[in-house]
Amino acid sequence: MGEEEVKTYSELVVRIRSRLLSKMEEWVALFREGVSGLRVSGRPVEGRAAGFRGVVGAVDGGSMVIPFADKLVGVASALAIIVRPGMQAQYERRVIEPRIMIQEDGQLDGDFLDRVDLEREEMVMALANEALGQVDLLLVDGPLIPRPEYGGEYLYQLGRLLERAEHEGKPIAGFVKRPQSSFLEELRRTGFTDRAILASALESGQVYPWPPRPHAVKLFELKYTYIKMLDPPLSGVFRLDFPKHLSDDEIMEVIGYLAGSADPHTGVPAILMKADEEVKMGRRLMMELYRDCFMRIATGLDPRLWSPLAPRWGEMLW
Repeated sequence: MGEEEVKTYSELVVRIRSRLLSKMEEWVALFREGVSGLRVSGRPVEGRAAGFRGVVGAVDGGSMVIPFADKLVGVASALAIIVRPGMQAQYERRVIEPRIMIQEDGQLDGDFLDRVDLEREEMVMALANEALGQVDLLLVDGPLIPRPEYGGEYLYQLGRLLERAEHEGKPIAGFVKRPQSSFLEELRRTGFTDRAILASALESGQVYPWPPRPHAVKLFELKYTYIKMLDPPLSGVFRLDFPKHLSDDEIMEVIGYLAGSADPHTGVPAILMKADEEVKMGRRLMMELYRDCFMRIATGLDPRLWSPLAPRWGEMLW
């Protein structure tokens, strides 16, 4: 016999709440079972958190997708912030010319979103190559370990960046804010991501694994570790990617700088927060810019010419 029909909105809300609560209890039970008996010993960073003696640069990218008639339009940009040491921080900025993309005929929305993401990451790597010559330490807001589906210009720029960093003997690090990776073999049996398990197992100010472990993908050899920056109930676990040429001592020096400059509420280092804030494209700003440009074009034209192409202002944005 089928389920009883829901006849009112209130009944629907009650039914959804009951199902959601049941699922959450199931997930908590699975997580508790997964971490039961698990022992993870992290390396403490305390006592090593310090400033970095030299010029530090951070590179970040931003993107936005908005609807236009029956297509999507994507905008991607990248920004670098360079900080020179001194009594008062002096910031320099470098920006790559924003790229505007339009969805191709027949291209699925998800495929277009992936294309915008890849364009953004290509721009980040290209700008990182430009900034490397101006700094003593370069931080990339995002991974250095490439996603398996990435290729083309992105891999070329990444390879060039890693080769230059090794040749010039400069430390670089990728700071992954929301890692979804399951690299650690000893944690895979749990069925949860590295980040979820380490958020439960590590204390604030600890890194795991130590020393950083090698990871090879698409002919690139890199190292990675995780760091927990915040106390519960916040997760505060981030993945750190490093090129293979850095020694453990050099990596710990970079980690000490990241920990020493981390925001107490987000766990993100200050220079990366600043880069993220400046490159982020707010939805309201993008819609206002888009509306202004569209109205400039539409003014004076027959509505029959432009109304089919009018932006769908009320639709959800990505």
